[in-house]
Amino acid sequence: MLKEVVEERRQHLLMLLRKCEKEAPAYNKVMPGCRLKIHGAGKYVSYYALEKGKRTGKYLSKKTSMEMIRKLAMKDYNEKLQGQLRKELAVIDKFVKSYPEVTAEEVQNLYTQEMQKLIIPIELSDEAYIKAWQEKEYVINDKYKEHCIFTTSRGERVRSKSEVLIADTLYREKIPYHYEKPVYVSTMGECNPDFSVLNVRTRKEYIWEHFGMMSNPDYVLCVVGKLQKYCMEGYYPGQNLIVTFEDERHPLTPDIIQETIRAYLQ
Repeated sequence: MLKEVVEERRQHLLMLLRKCEKEAPAYNKVMPGCRLKIHGAGKYVSYYALEKGKRTGKYLSKKTSMEMIRKLAMKDYNEKLQGQLRKELAVIDKFVKSYPEVTAEEVQNLYTQEMQKLIIPIELSDEAYIKAWQEKEYVINDKYKEHCIFTTSRGERVRSKSEVLIADTLYREKIPYHYEKPVYVSTMGECNPDFSVLNVRTRKEYIWEHFGMMSNPDYVLCVVGKLQKYCMEGYYPGQNLIVTFEDERHPLTPDIIQETIRAYLQ
């Protein structure tokens, strides 16, 4: 997991470095060989373009040269940022090269199947954790089963096209999920949130409720009541409860589902 996080950071830094390198030529054309020197503070600030090796510089008027001043500042920032990005990338590259091929969580996978049956790992690998989580048995919700007329890519019967979109996106993104797995809420008794989902990287479990009839005032009142009851039980939107909505004018889109998954589950 750590290696994946570091690689994600590495890719982000490379993106920033490429952006800096692309912008650098334009900044370097601004008074070549000069850097910005600032004297004073607040209302009493003076700007100078200082050539390398010289103690005094050319005065730059705030009234007539503010654009030039900003470009000189950006040139300095661009140079320093490039240097820092390269330093951090060098450290990351060194770390990645020295990172062991087999992590501590994967040691159990070095053994044969028969040997693995005898071992109780201190911590499960991601694959083993996902398998154990996914295979947890639960009582399937039979209430209004006749309304489950839509089929997901995984072969489940669900209640709406929006639930198909959510389930199929979770499946495509390899996010473990259960459909309508029972959750006990003291103020509601046993309820069946649309999805229980797992962030594999953090091993944090969320429930995901999609409210698909927000154009109906009576339905909205039920939603408000349900969310308040969830909060009283310790399920908070944005923390361990994911909520999505739609009404007649604003349908749930694949982009919204994808961004929601990216925000909470990847």
